[in-house]
Amino acid sequence: TWDPKNAAVIGRIAGAELDAIGVNMLLGPVLDVVSNTSTSDNSSLGVRSFGGDPYWVGLMAQAYTQGLHEGSNGRLAVIAKHFPGIGSSDRLITQEIPTVRKTLEQLRQTELAPFFAVTGRAANEAQVVEGLLTTHIRYQGFQGNVQASTAPVSFDRQALTALMQQPELTAWRQNGGLLVSDSLGARAVERYYDDTEQTFPYRRVAKDAFMAGNDL
Repeated sequence: TWDPKNAAVIGRIAGAELDAIGVNMLLGPVLDVVSNTSTSDNSSLGVRSFGGDPYWVGLMAQAYTQGLHEGSNGRLAVIAKHFPGIGSSDRLITQEIPTVRKTLEQLRQTELAPFFAVTGRAANEAQVVEGLLTTHIRYQGFQGNVQASTAPVSFDRQALTALMQQPELTAWRQNGGLLVSDSLGARAVERYYDDTEQTFPYRRVAKDAFMAGNDL
């Protein structure tokens, strides 16, 4: 409906119902800006995301997050996902690590904008999420070098640190903002560590996720 008031109402209902059954952490909402609907993964994202415009995704996310906090009387931790954004990925993230060709500045303009809206650019404390869910996606040209690719951001300390050093995220992180990794048992992760899928070094995977900067 493009009406933040409706998003806030739904947030309050969801927050109240989750709190009533004892749920105190929500892995959501989805803040991906869906610009590529050619993959079935992003087609399913389309019904979970607030849309394809970073301004509207951010505005609706603020209202919905505030509703969640109000409906749960502040007893619900909201973990926005999928940071830093999978809306332009070209393949199923559940099956293979996508590579997106975007610089950090391009990410700031589109993918990161909704996450800024619920961290450093939030209008009030109720609009601020408690955490961000880091996803398994890598970027080519992230720091301006078109030949270089990051590791999946969820496992790349240098890339994740560069993201957390953005002015909109620095104070949020210093004030206790959490980083929660996406599923470490996803097939994409298995294939990243062993493309034959014969072994899964789960201790190394968990260690790499923590060493990259994830808290949970």
